[in-house]
Amino acid sequence: MDLMAKISSLFGNELRIAILMYLLEKGEACVGKIVEALEIKQSTVSNQLKILKLGGVVKTRKVGNKIFYSLADSHISNLLMALRDHVKEDFYGKGDS
Repeated sequence: MDLMAKISSLFGNELRIAILMYLLEKGEACVGKIVEALEIKQSTVSNQLKILKLGGVVKTRKVGNKIFYSLADSHISNLLMALRDHVKEDFYGKGDS
């Protein structure tokens, strides 16, 4: 339960969700591309990526002097897609409320 709570807490930040959704869409990206897409300072994006990596939600791949980030595995992708679908359904009034 503790580990589930820790992983869930990583999804409780709007910027981290934006980064994760960008990675879900693109598959893989370096910090510069994320900064450019989200229009946020490099240091802020790097800090959030560090938190996500320590939490086991993203992984890295180094090519030369660049580090590429991607979602850690299909479980994370599935969680994000389910969350996105839930929000879309709820927003458009198709939820079971």
